[in-house]
Amino acid sequence: MNFRQRIEAVFDGQLPDQMVWFGDLTYWHAAHEQIGDIPERWRGDAGRSRMHRELGIGEYVPGCCAFEMAEGDDVRVENERDGEVLTRRWHTPAGTLTERWRHSPASFSWGHVEFPVKDPADLAAVRAIFSGRIYRPCPDRVAQLDRDLGGNGLPVVAAHPSPMADLYKTWVGIMTLSYMLADAPDEVDATLDVMARAQEPMWRMTADSDCRYVMLCENMTAEGVGGLFDRYYRDFLAERIAPMHERGKKVVCHVDGTLRGLVEKLPAIGVDCLDAVTPKPVGDVGMDEIRELVGPDILILGGLPGAMFAPPFGPADMEQHVLEIISLHKASGTFMFGVADQVPPNGDLELVRLVTRLVAEHGRYS
Repeated sequence: MNFRQRIEAVFDGQLPDQMVWFGDLTYWHAAHEQIGDIPERWRGDAGRSRMHRELGIGEYVPGCCAFEMAEGDDVRVENERDGEVLTRRWHTPAGTLTERWRHSPASFSWGHVEFPVKDPADLAAVRAIFSGRIYRPCPDRVAQLDRDLGGNGLPVVAAHPSPMADLYKTWVGIMTLSYMLADAPDEVDATLDVMARAQEPMWRMTADSDCRYVMLCENMTAEGVGGLFDRYYRDFLAERIAPMHERGKKVVCHVDGTLRGLVEKLPAIGVDCLDAVTPKPVGDVGMDEIRELVGPDILILGGLPGAMFAPPFGPADMEQHVLEIISLHKASGTFMFGVADQVPPNGDLELVRLVTRLVAEHGRYS
């Protein structure tokens, strides 16, 4: 069986020839393209896919969106870069929002140093932005992704984060959001309502797309949103997952943070698969207890923390971890090996090859 046949078999409740092994190598790949030490055959998007194949790992990230989004005519966005700092401004009829990101050369990543929303008054500008947004379907992009991956990967369409996830990740930050929920809950609720209405075309286009798999890009972590889930996530996501199921889709939710107090709630809203599940020694839940939390039916994709591909972890640590997962979860047929969340730039690709070998040797069903 090829990579796609294996993962589709698991989604269909069947056993593949061996356990699934998929992962996201885009972070490592992008960093080493910047460094300039990547083999020529691995350069570019086609080279990244070739790298996955040569390492024996299935590919599902990046996927694509079933839509394209544009800001409305009343919103003007400008970007300015000064060395390692990127500044973005949204000029709206309700005011201007400014955010700043700083680049870390050590980690080849960008981090927020200033969120656009500083106080409740800024939420009016967020509402103005979302009220004007325009969504258009792009079926050609979905079809091209399917052709590009072929048997080497799984085509997945991504939905933008739900309103609360988008608000705290993109616009406010978790600390300021916590104060706003205490000091100005009506402003927050009004903003979430506008965001939800504006997103409806996006959810409809995603459900109608010619792709069987949908990724909810929630980036959930119990520490951040566990206490917010029942009020702001549960019903909203359940209502949008239902029409996807009606159209024969499988819904995958990205939960790449702490788990306890959150993942127990996801099976009830219709999520079919948990993606980027990060266990101990990085996360807060051991692989020996994850099934007690989520029940027997929901699929798990993950189990291998990205940090374990880099020092101080080595081959002995990885081998012990992989064999433990196989011992615990192979028989269920509902566990799929995946990187949680990405192999970092200082990751050792020999450990990726080690996982490939261990899964082939010990994770076979036939």
